[in-house]
Amino acid sequence: MEKIFQYDVTLSFAGEDRKYVEQVAQKLKAQEIKVHYDEFNEIDAWGKNLPENFDRIYRKDSRFCVMFISGDYAKKAWPTFEKRSALDREVIENGYILPARFDDTEVLGIPPSKSYIDLRKYSPNEFAELIIKKISKTQSIKNVFETTAFRRPKITKSFDPYKESQVWVEYLIKELESRCEDSGISFSHFLRDGKQCLRFVINGKPVYSINIKSGSLYLDQGLSFSYAHGEMSAILDGINAFGEFDWNKDRECIVLKLNDFSVFSRSSSERQEFTKLEFLDYIWEKVCNATEEKM
Repeated sequence: MEKIFQYDVTLSFAGEDRKYVEQVAQKLKAQEIKVHYDEFNEIDAWGKNLPENFDRIYRKDSRFCVMFISGDYAKKAWPTFEKRSALDREVIENGYILPARFDDTEVLGIPPSKSYIDLRKYSPNEFAELIIKKISKTQSIKNVFETTAFRRPKITKSFDPYKESQVWVEYLIKELESRCEDSGISFSHFLRDGKQCLRFVINGKPVYSINIKSGSLYLDQGLSFSYAHGEMSAILDGINAFGEFDWNKDRECIVLKLNDFSVFSRSSSERQEFTKLEFLDYIWEKVCNATEEKM
């Protein structure tokens, strides 16, 4: 019987490399990959014996272990502990450890002949895509052997666009607030007239404003957006972007099909497709541009 793993992938890294690894973890999570990343699993680990808990995770509970190798990784205690547990699994299941290198540090137990990814050549998002492809390829091979000899119709995955609207708005607020904390921008959000109002403030003055309303221009599902540099004027608080949710069969994930009138270089009939993380980056780019204009 095929084992069902709690995680598709677990990430082993040194704290000094967290900035890169966190972006990888967020990308994987946004693509609905079951990823073990310490900050995602604080509640689950709370109260447990940590050595026993991590040994089980890195030795038994994951389909793959991505090892982020660096000078710091080789000399830190917890990464060494995680590596030992992963190597116990590697002995009986070659290919379990997927090494990725920030530099040319040699790590005891990982032979130089083992194929690895050079992280100096990949952004966090690009590397996350490689992990997704690795997991998908493994699943596809498994499915070939498990498929019984009858036809299965191709059915688009079902999802609830009304729930997705809530999930995406909550995700945006949480992640934008986190990025603002790390960037020295004050962030406020409040509910007004049925709209989620997001404000980005420098020196007591809004540098960018976003209002988000449930429902698109033509349908009661999806999201509508109002953007404004500086404070949002009640007079000018009209919709300048809207989108509906759809399932992208090629990427196998939910996307927001966005029509953004504020991008004047783009035809108003042309839509872009975004995953949650991609849309977060898209909005954050607007905030950064507006902030730098005010400085």
